[in-house]
Amino acid sequence: MRLFALVFLSACNAGFGGAGKDPVLGDSADGTDTDTGDTDSDVVPVDADGDGHDSIETGGDDCDDTDATVYPGAPELCDGKDNDCSGGTDGEGDTDGDTLRDCEDYCPIYALSGAVGDGRISDPVGSIQEAVDEAGATACNEARAFYGTYEENVDFHGYGVNLESVSGAASTIVDGGGTDSVFAIEEDGDGDLDEDGARIAGFTIQNGGGGVGAGIRIMECSPTIEDNVITDNHINADTTGAPIGTAGGVGGGIRSYNGSPSILGNDIIGNDACMDGPETGCDGGAIDIRGGAPTIVGNYIAENTAGDGGAIWVAYSDAWIAQNWILGNEADDSAEADGEGLERDGQGGGIDVQIGGSVGTVITNNIIADNRASALGGGLVIYEPNSTYGKVTVTNNVIAFNNVIETDWGAGFTQWNGTTPIVYNNIIYGNLGVGAFADDSASTFTFDYNDVSGNFPDYEDSDGSADLWSGKGAANLSVDPGFTLVSSDLDFTNDDFTLKTGSACIDAGKMGVLDVDGSASDLGVFGGPNGSWP
Repeated sequence: MRLFALVFLSACNAGFGGAGKDPVLGDSADGTDTDTGDTDSDVVPVDADGDGHDSIETGGDDCDDTDATVYPGAPELCDGKDNDCSGGTDGEGDTDGDTLRDCEDYCPIYALSGAVGDGRISDPVGSIQEAVDEAGATACNEARAFYGTYEENVDFHGYGVNLESVSGAASTIVDGGGTDSVFAIEEDGDGDLDEDGARIAGFTIQNGGGGVGAGIRIMECSPTIEDNVITDNHINADTTGAPIGTAGGVGGGIRSYNGSPSILGNDIIGNDACMDGPETGCDGGAIDIRGGAPTIVGNYIAENTAGDGGAIWVAYSDAWIAQNWILGNEADDSAEADGEGLERDGQGGGIDVQIGGSVGTVITNNIIADNRASALGGGLVIYEPNSTYGKVTVTNNVIAFNNVIETDWGAGFTQWNGTTPIVYNNIIYGNLGVGAFADDSASTFTFDYNDVSGNFPDYEDSDGSADLWSGKGAANLSVDPGFTLVSSDLDFTNDDFTLKTGSACIDAGKMGVLDVDGSASDLGVFGGPNGSWP
């Protein structure tokens, strides 16, 4: 990873060799054109000043290849130059009107890995932790990080700091060292809720560990987590798979406890909450939620693993889970549970709602595909009723090509233990086992205006029949939904779940529910009032 060095390098030229030819342009050193008017076929990319950017003349983007302080994305220094190649010395203005030029200002506080400055853009501090602490303590509450790799575990210490990377997630990596959460945002006990204003945006967050929230740990506050890549974080477990140093071991990517964070537009990929560990704990490979009312919208959640809730595990929460890609996640734990005699009892390869919220957990307009669980709900399981909590609505999702390994208890969707979710306008298609499964004939949940087709079989309940489904609701379909292009090849990157013209799922939704264009609701992920994806 290229690191920005706050040093002024002198450009030197050792000469063009005996032939007197410029290797950059193919012309002679005195400017004579020696390439006979061709299309610069002899141009070779050159980074003469060593700043990691090739010169514009050789097809790069460096507007001054003789000066290592000048390149796209460089900080604007107080030197009268266009350091970031933006066309002006914008960093030498005074955007906040405090009579200090931006390059002299102490807000935002800037960080550059390994630097030893005071936090100005031209003299950054050396770690993200320093930037967050200084920004919070001075009530600036704005911190920025230049590109590079930061090996640290960052605690917001109750500050509501807006932390952003300068160059984006691909270039700005925070590595937690495998022992603790990479980021921790927790209510500090003073009751002022300043930490609700915290924000983390534009980072790769990796190699976190510990027992709770290996990537990001959120407790009793409501920050924004936006446009990050959260990957390769793992709940620490012993040789038996049990989490170390905690009674639970939850949240490989993110854990939120009694908070209402906004989790928006992130790539949450390849995180683990001790899959194959014991039945207790090891929940939420990508996101674990207990309490609060998180907003989880527009995320790409793929290839995460856990004992339960391969992608998302939810309990006692009024979570809003919408417009996410939930793909290729897995739930599997090794202990017997519930007296069922199963060797493996993983629940909710995609989403596991243990207990809904008091207002209600809402799962709407998600693509839940190619996930698997060892026992219950390859795509989605609604698991446990509660007299006070337990309200769950599942609407306008595509639940497709999911699987259960050990049982037939709902490769697509599973209702369990007498829960009473409201389920409508979904397409449950092509799951590699029972598409829709209910645990007992006395269940009174609502299931209508869904298309359940192409599964093996489409419906089943705990006595092995499909008879209880006939009274579950009105206007359920059992037809090919007419997706644009999908397959059951377990490759979720090549599926297109839009509906072709003439699909029976168009305008077939629940009465009174409209699409964004005002027409009757389509079934599936692009129908209903939330069908316009970000």
